[in-house]
Order: sequence, then structure tokens, then C-alpha cells
Amino acid sequence: MSEKLTASITFKCTDEEKRDLELIASSENKTLSEHIRSLGIANISAVRERIQHLASLLCLTTDTVDTSFELTPPPGMIDVTPKITGTKKAQLLEQMDFLAVHSNQ
Repeated sequence: MSEKLTASITFKCTDEEKRDLELIASSENKTLSEHIRSLGIANISAVRERIQHLASLLCLTTDTVDTSFELTPPPGMIDVTPKITGTKKAQLLEQMDFLAVHSNQ
């Protein structure tokens, strides 16, 4: 990494934190850039290891080659609410009157 990139990485550090990082880096015979890069690589490795461990525990995979995932619209809704229709008049009395035998006396 160039020092220009290092400055952009550490711009949120206070001057004291940056000085401490420089002291730690120099004690390991590294530049500040090398030290920060090694910290970043170590962090990436730790996160990848955690992800692999969790994936093995939960039987997860990142291999999506054999999956046949596709988005489909939801199934249509069937309206089962009763419909109000016209009421039929019960004309039972008139029908019975038609069937009845009339006698004229």
C-alpha cells in the first residue's frame, strides 16, 4: 500500500492512536502500512474461519450451481365470501292453490 492509501485508511484515528500504531509497527520492523495491512488480513481470515465454522454447523453452503431457484408469482386467491344474489319469493301458497281441487258450491 502506498502511504497515500494509509493516510486514507487511518484518517479516523486520533493522532495518539496513529502514533501508537506507528510505534507498534516499528517494534515489529514494519511500516504503518504493512502493519495495518497485516491486521486487515488477520481480520479477514478470522471472519472467514467463523463463517466456515457456522456453515458447517448449520449445513449451509455457498454453492448455488445445482439449485433451481426461481421467483414465481403467488398462487391466485380464491374468493370464498358468499355472494348476495336476488331473493326469490316463495310462491308456495300460489302453487298449492293451483294444485288444489276447487269446488264451487
